[in-house]
Amino acid sequence: MKQPAHHGKKHLGRKSVRHQKSSVSLAAECPALAAIAEAVRQEVGSQNYQHWFQNRTRLESNSDQILVYVANPFICSWMMKRFRTQLTAAAVRLLGPSAGFTVHVDATLSDDSGSNKIQPESPAKPVVTAAVKPPTNPGRTPNRRGTAKQDPVSVTARQLARRRFRTFQSFASGPCNELALMAARQISERPGERFNPLFLHGNTGVGKSHLLESVYSEIRKLQPELNVLFLTSESFTNYFTQALASRAVPSFRQRFRNVDVLLVDNIEFLGNKNATQEEFLHTIDQLMDHGGQLALSCDRHPRLLTKHREELTARFVGGLVCRIEAPADSTRRKLVESLALPYRGQLSTGALNYVACHGGRNAREIQGSINCLISYANLRRTRVTTSQARSLLSGLREECQHLVRISDVERVVCDAFGISVQDMRSKTRRKSVSGPRSVAMYVARRLTKAAWREIGQYFGGRDHSTVVAASKRVDEWITDSVPVSQPNSCRGTTWDEVVQEIEDRLRSMAS
Repeated sequence: MKQPAHHGKKHLGRKSVRHQKSSVSLAAECPALAAIAEAVRQEVGSQNYQHWFQNRTRLESNSDQILVYVANPFICSWMMKRFRTQLTAAAVRLLGPSAGFTVHVDATLSDDSGSNKIQPESPAKPVVTAAVKPPTNPGRTPNRRGTAKQDPVSVTARQLARRRFRTFQSFASGPCNELALMAARQISERPGERFNPLFLHGNTGVGKSHLLESVYSEIRKLQPELNVLFLTSESFTNYFTQALASRAVPSFRQRFRNVDVLLVDNIEFLGNKNATQEEFLHTIDQLMDHGGQLALSCDRHPRLLTKHREELTARFVGGLVCRIEAPADSTRRKLVESLALPYRGQLSTGALNYVACHGGRNAREIQGSINCLISYANLRRTRVTTSQARSLLSGLREECQHLVRISDVERVVCDAFGISVQDMRSKTRRKSVSGPRSVAMYVARRLTKAAWREIGQYFGGRDHSTVVAASKRVDEWITDSVPVSQPNSCRGTTWDEVVQEIEDRLRSMAS
């Protein structure tokens, strides 16, 4: 009778030994995962870790987040209530002061076979998510469906790799951006004291995101104790909708309303998202009322954000609004030298000068031109000369050339003033429509090859004299710096600024 009992103990002992060996081999093969588990164990305690985490959860890391996968929504809610402080402390200990954690539901964990659940597998798509402290780079998330086909060690190492934020040292300064650069440096040295909020606007590729990243890097360097958060408005929207779906809005607000510095890129994405705009409004009010710093970037002046609430645009213009122009010749030369520094031996001085003059109007176009020349140099194993650069880049620009059409002008003007295409072409003479229609006719005459009659026919079948009169009227508004009196969010700016914004956006589309 005793022998079977003894045999059962022996069998259990072997199973335990096998389990310990698997745990040891896991720690050896996945040191990053073992570091996550150890950080969580130290914060929650060995007993809580063994009862709630070991063999019942899967722990991973994504940029500035610890990801906790649990079996069902009940455990998800319990983790958020019971271990919020400890898991946040573990993330900060392991990944830095701006780190946080998220709890996901993974139905595959409900079948607990006793194997170590820290090992990354190919889980089902999470159905419930509760989040605290979104990552500094929330736009990058792991590909859950492709994890099982890759080496776990390499996947984890890539997930733990942090985003490399740019700095002021790599920013090419010039007359086009010196005011924005000065303001960015000042808020980096004394966040919350001046220029709050700082609003940077300009066309794509002029350096708005670069400056925001530089502010992030500088504050983390000078004042590492501050909680600094950098994200896009799209990421803010995604996290807010996730919080609504998982009923974790209090945790979302605790995270975003308790930061010291909030840097938001591409704020124009919030257009027509009323619930998200209201949440963002309360978030920035809480932030600035308690001495926090807010910095934003956008592709247009705040008064041209016609799809945003008036309360938001009023707060945007209440700080410092800086327009970043397209780089001039001297600034483009600095930019070319900075971007081509790693490839100096493959590009001649003449080729660099040609890129500075004809390689594009902004940083992204210049970077693309340099990449084109470097690819040619690597393929031919030669140094690119001026004639070769001219041949390569001139052909590329001819292939990508795009002319401005009247329809492009109409679309941009309607978007700027918040009116419909039907109103633009209608017979109405309401002030809210006639002013934008005159601007559209004026810009169409300047940037397209259309005749007066053709423009008039496009905008509701009007004759050429109507287009001539509208162009003269807009020209007078610009000359006299007449303020915009439209019943929308453009109120407060001048017609000169509005027309300049519209033309810059159209030129960037055509380049």
